[in-house]
Amino acid sequence: MLLRLLPTLVAAHLLAISFAKPQSRSSEGTTIRRKRNWDAYPNSTLHRSLTESPAELEKRDGTKYVFMHHTRKITQDHVDASNTEWSTSRYPYTPADWLDDMVKIAAKGVDAIALNIGGSEWQRGQIDSAYAAAQASGTGIKLFYSFDLTEMDCNLGDLVTRVNRFANHPAQFKINGKVMISSYAGDCLGHAGWASLKQQTNGYLMPFIWGLEGTFNEWPELDSWYCWGCAWPQGNYPKNTDDDNYYMSQLGNRYATTVSNWLYTHLSYKNFYLRGDDWLVVSRWEQLMQMRDRLTFVEMVTWNDYGESNYFGPVKGAQPAGTTWASNYPHTAWFDMTEYYITAFKTGVYPAIKKDVIYFWARPHPAGATASGDSLGKPTGWDWTEDSMWAAVFAAAPATVVLKCGSSTNTFQVNPGVNKIKIPLSLGKMTVQMSRNGQTIINYTPNDYTYISNPVLYNYNAWVGSATATGVATSSSASSSSSPTSTTASSTTSSTLPSGTPTPGWTYQGCYKDADVRVLNNGSFTDSSQTIAKCLARCQAGSFGYAGVEYGVECFCANSLKAGAETTSESECNMPCAGKADEKCGAGYRINVYKAGSTSSTSSSSSSITSVTSTTPTITTTSTSSTSSAPTATSTSWNNYGCVAEGTTDSRRALTGASFSQTNMTPQVCQNLCAGYLYAGVEYGVQCYCGNSLTNNGATGNVISSSNCQSTCGGDPSQKCGGSWTMNVYTKVVPSSWSSAGCYVDASTRMLRGSGTTITGMTTDKCISVCSSGGYSMAATEYGRECYCGNQLYKEGGGGNPASAAQCNVPCEGNTAQICGGSWRGNLYLKPGIAI
Repeated sequence: MLLRLLPTLVAAHLLAISFAKPQSRSSEGTTIRRKRNWDAYPNSTLHRSLTESPAELEKRDGTKYVFMHHTRKITQDHVDASNTEWSTSRYPYTPADWLDDMVKIAAKGVDAIALNIGGSEWQRGQIDSAYAAAQASGTGIKLFYSFDLTEMDCNLGDLVTRVNRFANHPAQFKINGKVMISSYAGDCLGHAGWASLKQQTNGYLMPFIWGLEGTFNEWPELDSWYCWGCAWPQGNYPKNTDDDNYYMSQLGNRYATTVSNWLYTHLSYKNFYLRGDDWLVVSRWEQLMQMRDRLTFVEMVTWNDYGESNYFGPVKGAQPAGTTWASNYPHTAWFDMTEYYITAFKTGVYPAIKKDVIYFWARPHPAGATASGDSLGKPTGWDWTEDSMWAAVFAAAPATVVLKCGSSTNTFQVNPGVNKIKIPLSLGKMTVQMSRNGQTIINYTPNDYTYISNPVLYNYNAWVGSATATGVATSSSASSSSSPTSTTASSTTSSTLPSGTPTPGWTYQGCYKDADVRVLNNGSFTDSSQTIAKCLARCQAGSFGYAGVEYGVECFCANSLKAGAETTSESECNMPCAGKADEKCGAGYRINVYKAGSTSSTSSSSSSITSVTSTTPTITTTSTSSTSSAPTATSTSWNNYGCVAEGTTDSRRALTGASFSQTNMTPQVCQNLCAGYLYAGVEYGVQCYCGNSLTNNGATGNVISSSNCQSTCGGDPSQKCGGSWTMNVYTKVVPSSWSSAGCYVDASTRMLRGSGTTITGMTTDKCISVCSSGGYSMAATEYGRECYCGNQLYKEGGGGNPASAAQCNVPCEGNTAQICGGSWRGNLYLKPGIAI
């Protein structure tokens, strides 16, 4: 079953979760969690260091690793309604979403994803899909568990089972052959529990457990320990390295740490802001580079904790209950910028800056403003922030930069390298400009940000954007940087786009602004080798009228454009397609849209959509039929195979070819999508799976009761599209060129021993199709609904011998005009060229 819903981290990461003075248990039996007591543990005090760790626990090859913390736990429809945050947080997270995450995260150089997970049984399926997506992405990205032991039981046996399930998976992250295991909390396991977990899993342990200050030498079973809260300053001061030095004085090179971009939450049970000023994410990476020789692991926190505003990824799905501050507040530009520092940390050398980029951010209202409609009041720490517009200028050569916000403006002369600049905020919009040698190369004013003085609700989150210069400047040797591959905005100067031969039947519509509510929202696919032609073929196979490419690797389909969709400058769709660099595939929240069956480049779905006539991206026709990942519809007929259960191991997928999820799903749509395969399976109303074998990942391929496949199809409620972990499967009719060998005696040892299945609605063609697709040359129908396959006729136990035709007398269940063997009698069929 696809991953359905993905909520935010339930545990409240309170202001001081990562610095906790060791405490005795309270009268209620819980550990007091709070900020480290700086009087008891001053920075100048060096506690007794640990003895040198055993060689097996150390990495001696100097390799550095960067992890991304994936914090949103996934929910399902049947969640305990008493748990408000979990039951009302709805994230329709599908394998396509997981694949999208894998591709985006890996593209910036992240080595592995820490999968935060709780104890609910349905979350196991989430992990299955995550590992399957990592492997399918082809990026080499790895995964490991990060158990949230504030939300799940400290059940050692359960933890061991979860870890061992993926211990040998190709996407499992390991250190020196040991399976990485992390956690949020975990003192409940005690020394013995962690030691046993390590022994039973061959694990490499890197938990975050608060309250161990001064006592790390009592936890020798831990291979590493990471400091969650070291990513943020814990008071009204810029982030420094005092915390890191404090922990390194005790842990030595077993210390791991974190980097983040922001922290703000505004809920009734947690309402606080931690200082995100002073170019926090930039300054923190600079600190990590200074400590690089003493670090092995750095974890980015987080990809998607929208409820606490520390997200690097795009906002997907609904927000946690009560969240009002994340939608329309993008942070992806911070992640684009971070590629520069990830590369530097892993290699030890800052990469060359080859393109000029301005990254900039600001809060939406004054820190001291009073919100007219907010009953919660200001968050604690509201007065720790200054009203400034912050920018990090990545300059390939000397240039002049202008920052503006309302009436506030300042001009800066920037040097090659990274320049940190700021101006006071003033009511109005932000603008960033860059010029060099008298030529303006950046001039950008985002339309979706305005600094206001009278908010209705408090919001201390940051709006983050970026602008990239048109053209590549000559790089200076004085400093170096990388060129981010995607931006949330770019300069307004037009760029020349490649020419080519348009795909027949499709007309380019223009570059559109996209958002969390998608311009095209009926189906989406991520492909690490995406091209325009691939996307159009996939949408055509799904019977959609619109197709769009975005962010280099994404494809969206729909039957209509979102009402009010807006075109924007062609220069803002500036990202090369991952599979064809001379084509443009949108950008961050920018999408190139195409329409099927139209000769006009103007859409009629909205009066606000303008016509685009000139510099339009065009495409070639080479890949429409050349890839199995995007099969086109054919005239092939399909037979109803029946209801089939998914497998029991790894990803659990019985069909491991292409997969799709779209709201207009029907068996016919799925069959068109799977035209290049022998099987098509519809599941959970909106999902489609393709493949050439039904017996992958522990699946038997046996037909089960149709009562297990009762989900109505998203595109036609009168039809059924599988169920939860069950599929309605369809198989192609194999031409009846197979010949009948007559009626044969069967026995308990079976005359055909390749495979056997019971098929509801059995017909001769169904059985032949099953055996043919399984690579067998012989098929036998028996007892009206049984099908056996093989490549050799075995004559043992009385079986394998001819019988009279009268002994094969049971009509086929799916076609009573045909005979499907009898009791211990089978009608035998042979592939062309096969003889007994």
